[in-house]
Amino acid sequence: MNNDRFHNYSAGVRDLVLAFESQKIKGERYFDVEQLDIIANFYLDTADAKGLSQVVSQGESLFPASSEIKLHRSHLLSLQGEYDKSLAILKEIEAAEPNNTDVSYSLGMHYSITDNPKMAIDYYLRAATDGYELDLIYGNVADEYYKIHNIEESIRYYKLSIEKNPEEDRSLYNLACTYDEQGRNEESEAFFVQHVTEHPYSKGGWYCLGCVYGWLSLYEKAADAYEYALAIDKTLFNAYLGLSECYRKLGNLGRAAQALHDSLDYADDRAYVFYSLGHLYLENHNFATASVYLHDSVKEDPTFALAWNELGRCCACSGCMDEAAGYFRRAIDLDPDSDENWINLADLYLYIERFEEACSLLESSRLEAVSRFEFDSRLLYCYFKLGRRNRLFSLLQDDAKDFGPLYHSLLTLYPEMQNDVELVNTIEQIGK
Repeated sequence: MNNDRFHNYSAGVRDLVLAFESQKIKGERYFDVEQLDIIANFYLDTADAKGLSQVVSQGESLFPASSEIKLHRSHLLSLQGEYDKSLAILKEIEAAEPNNTDVSYSLGMHYSITDNPKMAIDYYLRAATDGYELDLIYGNVADEYYKIHNIEESIRYYKLSIEKNPEEDRSLYNLACTYDEQGRNEESEAFFVQHVTEHPYSKGGWYCLGCVYGWLSLYEKAADAYEYALAIDKTLFNAYLGLSECYRKLGNLGRAAQALHDSLDYADDRAYVFYSLGHLYLENHNFATASVYLHDSVKEDPTFALAWNELGRCCACSGCMDEAAGYFRRAIDLDPDSDENWINLADLYLYIERFEEACSLLESSRLEAVSRFEFDSRLLYCYFKLGRRNRLFSLLQDDAKDFGPLYHSLLTLYPEMQNDVELVNTIEQIGK
């Protein structure tokens, strides 16, 4: 039994859920509507559709007329993607109990999920009339206003959410990000400085202030803010990442690495931390140390394509080309949709003049690429080096409509092409 799922839940909730789950082994136990509601809410919060289905089925057999159980049936249908059926149940309960704010909140969630922000706002505000969990509701309203590009109302409701609960971390962070997207970081700085002045133990406030200072390139101030956040809560994983990035920007490799090391005890994804350490040392041309951490990363998670790709870069920089090719190929196998993985292997082949292999690789992947000219520009160079002039000129013609204006960059990227008069003239003619 994974008891980590009860993190942030009370012992009473944990005991009730475990009792419900053990009843199939130890025999039936009676649960009243309130208890079933608590259990169902736990499964809903943790997106456990199987558990929610079991508690709803038992609730329907015992209390078929209960609006709480009907409400959870609608939640289950929503989790299963049956939005129309879920809405039908919600509307039925709403008609019978128009002042039921739990139903209003669920309707707000429904309209949010089904991309109807205005209706979501309306129902969330109806749910707010009971004064319960206003921090959460106002944060949701802010999210919906953001979706319809009403930024001022979005900011206003994030602030209302924070006013109701100064520790509402989601609203704090969303507010900071919204200000950043609007280029209003000085305004954001003033808000968060005031916030931590009034609430000096707000870890979310200090964390967001660190983000804002980072976005303003005030890295020493950002580092101090992250340190304050960690002094309040040493388990705040993202603050370690922010702190490491600040020291990286300040050129302090040792402290940047130490911050990542310190985060390991609190990381849900240790593979990512080892990857970040490897990337940090790779950036600083310490390929031996980078390789150690990147190998630690793929040991933690053998499916982590980004780490395999970085291992390829590390080996290429160390001159171990065959080993690098193997790592790049592994990254491709794990994440074939990433253009970068294919391009890195193609560039390696080009660098060591294995043009046939580069050509085959690019031909097999170009049509699925997001940035196809990145592939086709290299393929054109392969055709040029291999003397496949028919393919070269045919691809130039085929790509002219989409990429013609980019053709002149080929002559800069591959100066050898400038000596081919026919190729230069063709580029001049169709690359307009």
